[in-house]
Amino acid sequence: MPYIIAASMSVLAAAAVGLFFYSGGFNPERPTAEPETTRMEMVTKPASADGLITRRVAAEYPLMPTEIEGVFVSANPLGQFEFYDYADGAFTAVTDVKELDVTVTCSHQQLPAKLYYLQRGDTLAGYGLFRNSQYPDVRLYDYAFLHAVNMPAGYGSGDAMLLADFDKADFAKADKIYSEVFSLNLSNGKTNRLTSDNGRTVDIDARLRTDWAQMNGALLGLGAEKWYLSGRNYQLDSTTADIIYNADTSNTKPKWIASGLYENALFNEDGTLFYVKQTDAGVDAYSLAKDGTETKLGSYAGSVDDYLFADGYMLEKNTLTLTRLATGESKSIGTVVDAAVGSPAYFGVSPDGAKFVLLFDGEEQGAALLDLTTNACKYTYDKSLFANSCSQITWLSAGSFATVAESESGYETLLWAF
Repeated sequence: MPYIIAASMSVLAAAAVGLFFYSGGFNPERPTAEPETTRMEMVTKPASADGLITRRVAAEYPLMPTEIEGVFVSANPLGQFEFYDYADGAFTAVTDVKELDVTVTCSHQQLPAKLYYLQRGDTLAGYGLFRNSQYPDVRLYDYAFLHAVNMPAGYGSGDAMLLADFDKADFAKADKIYSEVFSLNLSNGKTNRLTSDNGRTVDIDARLRTDWAQMNGALLGLGAEKWYLSGRNYQLDSTTADIIYNADTSNTKPKWIASGLYENALFNEDGTLFYVKQTDAGVDAYSLAKDGTETKLGSYAGSVDDYLFADGYMLEKNTLTLTRLATGESKSIGTVVDAAVGSPAYFGVSPDGAKFVLLFDGEEQGAALLDLTTNACKYTYDKSLFANSCSQITWLSAGSFATVAESESGYETLLWAF
């Protein structure tokens, strides 16, 4: 199944937060305050009458999944990250979280943050937040989301890889595309850049362009290949990117592995990458093996904007045709799911490929839960089933998943079951 940087087999959406976040993302203009020292309170609410939502867990901040199976982290806009174990519909606070002061250098400016991290066995998950309301001398950046993960073999020799994202609107996204990549020493917080700035141009804000050598979960899942995403050959606002090899500080000209792919639909299944490219004739699907062999898998009508992408699948929004990129196998969901209930917003396919969920936007939000084996379909509607700033769905098991919705008092993690 696809490797997602926020969690293996799981992607949970975090929504924009309370007084500091809106549907558009992080708002750095809010008053500065220090993080609260008390843990946020969680309140469990009853299941829905139709039984599809088994539990609503209300909290001030939304929860995001981590690389550690069964562990979630709260998305606090003030930068204090708390970890929670999930089991049987309940979240329990984790107490053995460590803290580390780190500083990353971006566009020749130093961005300090406190990193909260947890290690379970051989797996690391860490989070930090830079806000320039605390450091007004930093002129080029008002926000940086830091994420520490295990160092993949071949990328570097540090204890961990530290990733930085500068897009405030993506604060709530569990699966980000990160713009800067560093090694991290967990003993002293020292960081070193893993990529080269040789030839790197600047953007309209005088920052070094953020799409020079990027990282996401699909590439991390390859392990030792030392591949990066790069948009350096395209406009800054483009969603087209290339895959390059060896963009480290000792290399002046990295090798191009694959070109022209749609960066928002990149999946890793068992060490093979799957993605699509926009062409004049339509959308082409490809695979990329670890040895760099690229294979065209199929061609489809329309543009990438006509499709939703998730979990290694593409869904045509008008016909509701579901296609698995790896095999080309298609199923007409539109013959089972009533598209008239709303506009398709997000979807997910269970790890075993047997369950499908489609979230709708409209006057009311809706969800269709479809068993792909029996074609049995169930619907439910509510004013708030998911937050549009949280596009992801977390699969908790083959038959259960979670979404995050906005509420009057903050956010609710909705636990669903087929």
